[in-house]
Amino acid sequence: ALEEKMNCDIEFVYLPSTVAEAKQKVELMIAADGKDLPDIIVNVPMEDSSILRYGSRGFIKSLNQYYDNSAYYLNDVLKAETNLKDMITMADGNIYVIPRYQKILQNELGYRMWIYKPWLEKLNLSEPKTLDEFYNVLKAFKEKDPNGNGLADEIPFIGATSGGENWFCDFIAAAFQPIDIQSNYLYPENGKIKAAYVEPEYKEALKYLNKLCTEGLLSPSSFTSDGAQTRQTIQNPSGVQVGCFTSMAPTYLINATDRAEGYDILAPLTQDNGTGYAVYGASIPTNSFFITKNCQYPEAAFRLGDIMMSEEMSIWNRFGKKGTDWVEPEEGDHGMFESMGYKAKIKPILAWGSPQNSHWQQGAPAYRGYELACATVDSGSNIYETRIAEHLQSYLDKKPKEYITKIIYTEDEINAINEIQQNITSYRKDSVARFIIGDWDIESGWEDYLKEIKAIGVDEMLDIVQKAYDRCNK
Repeated sequence: ALEEKMNCDIEFVYLPSTVAEAKQKVELMIAADGKDLPDIIVNVPMEDSSILRYGSRGFIKSLNQYYDNSAYYLNDVLKAETNLKDMITMADGNIYVIPRYQKILQNELGYRMWIYKPWLEKLNLSEPKTLDEFYNVLKAFKEKDPNGNGLADEIPFIGATSGGENWFCDFIAAAFQPIDIQSNYLYPENGKIKAAYVEPEYKEALKYLNKLCTEGLLSPSSFTSDGAQTRQTIQNPSGVQVGCFTSMAPTYLINATDRAEGYDILAPLTQDNGTGYAVYGASIPTNSFFITKNCQYPEAAFRLGDIMMSEEMSIWNRFGKKGTDWVEPEEGDHGMFESMGYKAKIKPILAWGSPQNSHWQQGAPAYRGYELACATVDSGSNIYETRIAEHLQSYLDKKPKEYITKIIYTEDEINAINEIQQNITSYRKDSVARFIIGDWDIESGWEDYLKEIKAIGVDEMLDIVQKAYDRCNK
């Protein structure tokens, strides 16, 4: 289809299938002075720091003149998304990429709590809405034998160390303050950048989690078991043991047909005064397509990327060929997100993840705003997708009013931040586990924790981030 639209031949040079190996291959080509680089590189999502470095050294081309003079579909996208151009313009003023920009609500609000409804019904309990109610439900799960086997083997709440590391902590912490994992726990408040993990509210969240852990309501294995081990616990063949867990989609329930329908989504928890947030990470563009120094026809290459940003090709990139892999909705079809005001436009036929040769699995440049990303028909074939759609509004209602989209840094800023951030992340994760498990008393240890975070350089990092944030939002 692209060759027909462009009236050209496209010759593909295949890179390794994994992202890490593909990036390494490109970096090796560049290290060898770039003589073997293909004209265009697609679906090797380089970080901004790499794009800026390779662009400033001439390995990939600036596209400013083509955005100004040769864009067609991209112009429509930039009009619809007024901050997109700022998010793809590097600190040197150049645009080096054509992005993949997909605004997917269910991913932005992906940290979800799943609760086993039959236990609530058996114990005559309502779905908890506040932290106190959640505590009381977990306590009842532990003490009142909801699985009815006469054993005290229930695990009220469990997490895992992978597949969304510490999601269970973040879901709870969001009842106290905005939590944005994508921005490394940084968030704006009246324009001032704060680090969630040094604020008093974070301490209160850890105290609550420590209470759950101390009373046996949160499994301590949450800090030692990986996703596979937690899945085995949730799928225990002798019967249901787990009351609650956090996950974007309940992958822990795959093949657990005897209990899958029993787990449903819990709305974000709040404090008694109603304060609380959903964990939120804004959709940001992926650096999906760039033109190398070896391309003899850069304007034609740019037009190829521009066509990929059209609605037709953006749909094809995700769903495949119209009439074969997807069709338009028929009368009576129900839109997945119809209750939120999004009209159905696409009825998928080809199941996502199936072996196929129809689309690029969202690998190419594309644009799907909410109107398109939320435009699928609810086929009823996936109860989890349906439940996510049904409950998404309760998460959207708790979206923070202020949040970081994307901050563009200079090369010096990136270098200054990276080491500090890595050291903070390592120390914070270890300290959080110790505080919650009770290995480190939070009342006596909190000030020492803050001192170490400051010694690592949190204030210096916040100062850099603040200046870059102000620059991006002037």
